[in-house]
Amino acid sequence: MIKIIYAMMEDHKEEGFEDNLVFGPGEYEIMLFEVPVKIEVNGVMEHCPEYTCILYKPGQRVHYYAASGELVYNWIRFNCNEALYTEYFLPYGIPIVCPDFGCYVTYWKMVANENYWQYNSSSYVNEQLMHIIFHRLHDYAMSSDPFVYRDVFIKLRNLIYQCPEEAWTLEKMASIVNLSTRSLQKFYKEFFHTTCINEVINSRINQAKFLLAHTSSSIQQISEHCGYNSIEHFCRQFKKSEGMSPSAYRKQPEILDQADEC
Repeated sequence: MIKIIYAMMEDHKEEGFEDNLVFGPGEYEIMLFEVPVKIEVNGVMEHCPEYTCILYKPGQRVHYYAASGELVYNWIRFNCNEALYTEYFLPYGIPIVCPDFGCYVTYWKMVANENYWQYNSSSYVNEQLMHIIFHRLHDYAMSSDPFVYRDVFIKLRNLIYQCPEEAWTLEKMASIVNLSTRSLQKFYKEFFHTTCINEVINSRINQAKFLLAHTSSSIQQISEHCGYNSIEHFCRQFKKSEGMSPSAYRKQPEILDQADEC
């Protein structure tokens, strides 16, 4: 559920105005600037062009001011308990340029009007309008720079290598980053220069190599520990990756030396 607290259009602040605060529990705010601004991003003030939009979550620092002259912007403060918007569907605290400002701001004005008039249907209408605003912002973010999701992809990659035994499917990985499987595959490959599935395979093979070198576990046990339901499948993938079977890998002199050290 999304509940609008305030919705202000074309808010004017005199030259020298500067906002620097941390939002309280439960409050989100989305801003759409009509002039060039300076916005704090990861502790650094960045210059952002007109028609920049930014979304903040509860507890996040909000720091911005006009690059010059007066500040003109639109803002909506709201509560939200929908997982789609409280996870990684949208990058929080990252400036995103809106290429069709004239069309996009129309949805914002409709939200402000509904919030002002408070018809019986206003809550429902505003919730649908906010969905449009969020989805369109997501489109802007993904079309302009998919690497606004850099931290999300890194988190996923770390999870894959920390837990190679997990049953990693495209659907499961996509749900973690709140993207479609198609977008996940496209942008993951652009960022890491490999596919999600190859990443899973690499994590499992790396884990298997470590276990072969440092434990006396059987090939069957290692295959299961690395997430394989079939020892035959494990052996095929291992040989394709390393050019030899797991047993042959374990018998190499340098691997035997590592085992002796353990």
